[in-house]
Amino acid sequence: MKSLGFVLLCSVFTAKTWGQAAVESAVGAGASTGAAAGARGAGQAVGGVFGALNKTLEQAPKTEAAPASTAVAPSAAKATPAKAVSIATKPIDPAQVTVGMERDEVLSRFGEPATRTTQIRRAQMLDTFWYKTESKDELIISLTDGKVVSTVLASQRKRAPVASVRR
Repeated sequence: MKSLGFVLLCSVFTAKTWGQAAVESAVGAGASTGAAAGARGAGQAVGGVFGALNKTLEQAPKTEAAPASTAVAPSAAKATPAKAVSIATKPIDPAQVTVGMERDEVLSRFGEPATRTTQIRRAQMLDTFWYKTESKDELIISLTDGKVVSTVLASQRKRAPVASVRR
């Protein structure tokens, strides 16, 4: 009698869990069908992009690459790049940078800095430019939202003390 109760109990649990498994299987099959329908359109879109790129490349003028052992033609040696980035090669005078200057004015007067960082903090854009100075030092220019807020020489900047670890 005990074994009959065990068989009956197992049958009831199996019947209840089979219904749940059938529902989950149907939901999974439906989700995968929907995903496959969306992926079909994505494949066509990607194919269209590459087709347009191929058409553009075919319309570009054909040039033959010169072998590596051939000398450069004189006309090619005179060619200049369309626009090179102007990096400040000559040292700048720190007195020429004033608080309140715009970012574009700093870049147009002094060129690209030797180093620059940009970050966003508390919804404000913070830029830091490093320029070489005539005294072999670096001028650190801090900008907030496109305006100079401070300038300091790297040698005069106060640095936070480094914590020492005692053992």
